[in-house]
Amino acid sequence: MSLRMRLTLTYSALVAIIIVVFSVVLHATMRQTLEAEMDRRLQVRASQVQLTIWPGTTSLTPEDLTAAKLNLAPLASLNAPNLYVQVVGRDGLVIARSDNLQGQALPSDSASLAGALAGNRMFNDVVIDEDTALRILSVPVAVDGGVVGVLQVGQSRQPLHETMAGLRTLLQALGALSLLIAGLAGWLVAHGGLRALNEMAARASRITARRDFRQRLDLGTREDEVGQLARTIDGLLATVDETLRTHREFVADTSHELRNPLLAVRTNVDLLDRVTDPEARQECLAETRQQIERMTRLVTDLLLLAQVEAALVIEQRPVPMQTLVERAVYEALQQADGQEIRIRHIEPIEVLGDEGRLRQVLSNLTGNALKHTPSGGSVELALDRHDGWARLTVADTGHGIPPQDLPHVFDRFYRADGRSSPTDGGSGLGLAIVKHLVEAHGGRVAAESELGRGSRFTIWLPLGPRGKQWLPHVTPSL
Repeated sequence: MSLRMRLTLTYSALVAIIIVVFSVVLHATMRQTLEAEMDRRLQVRASQVQLTIWPGTTSLTPEDLTAAKLNLAPLASLNAPNLYVQVVGRDGLVIARSDNLQGQALPSDSASLAGALAGNRMFNDVVIDEDTALRILSVPVAVDGGVVGVLQVGQSRQPLHETMAGLRTLLQALGALSLLIAGLAGWLVAHGGLRALNEMAARASRITARRDFRQRLDLGTREDEVGQLARTIDGLLATVDETLRTHREFVADTSHELRNPLLAVRTNVDLLDRVTDPEARQECLAETRQQIERMTRLVTDLLLLAQVEAALVIEQRPVPMQTLVERAVYEALQQADGQEIRIRHIEPIEVLGDEGRLRQVLSNLTGNALKHTPSGGSVELALDRHDGWARLTVADTGHGIPPQDLPHVFDRFYRADGRSSPTDGGSGLGLAIVKHLVEAHGGRVAAESELGRGSRFTIWLPLGPRGKQWLPHVTPSL
């Protein structure tokens, strides 16, 4: 069943429930009101009957309730159709009855008659046959303070039944008409409201069929929920487009990075078949080993990057950062080629994370600093607390990074000189791995640089359980 049909049926069902409840309440209220009005009119008729039967008297005598004295013929002057009157004695026998009863007696209800003889006004309903029902009022007739009989006034309930039947017919007709109008209105409203969704679905299908995720739904100008949904889908399309673009660039860059060493390996292998000089053969083998090591590093870095993005390699254990910094300085000293390696400031800080991955972050940063710092320059490390975070800084006095390249230094295979193939043997993934590893630990990394004066990379990591002001859910500020 379509959403449009479900909305229409739901709307119609709701209207139907409202109509039924309204009709039941109106019918019950109208019936109660008409019955109360009938009872009031019966009491008025009873008073009129008493004045008609016993005119001009303020009190009755026992003789007034005898068949000889009672004459109900004047009741015809009341002009009250369907009004029946009879007088009953204390013994329950009918003393007199109105002419329209044609010699028959009003059906007596023993409880109502007993209540009237006890001095109370009593109402009761009697059903004579399938088409005839009466409402009877029993009024006590008192002589010298004692009840000597009962005056019964009855009226047909047929007008009430006819009125209620007409009301039911009217309510049914109005209910059916209202339900029809509500269903039609619900269908039109659902159709108009879902038209934009149908258009969105058609445009999204075309985009999917063409696989052109640069297109947009262009319905974001609407201020309703449909516009909000369209803006969300447009944002999703932009994300998909950016992801696919990045994936294509990544595949192209990876292919380029692997093509050069593979070409060099193939060239050297071909040379081995033609070169007989032992020294030349050793040179070819050395070059081949170097290119194989380069490919190995590249594949290892790619695998690590994929694992980090999938959150498969990060452990959560207390890590003493002071020890990692000191070890990184020691390893950097072994790799230095005339550069000075020193620690500017260090504090005993513990963070929660993966010791091996954090060691790799430091190794990549110090290796990058050494790579871009000429002999005679310096690389400086610092570790301290800052706003409840562990702050690690790696600064160098190298060549620096151009301002236009600084925002892209953490992209895969990006190089500040615009080349896609490094000449220094690096894979171009070191800083990208740093960024993903730091973010996997709940931190962030930033780069600052000035051409000719060097660069500085700063990392913020949440403090471990033993650190002060551990705020793992607060975003660090620069």
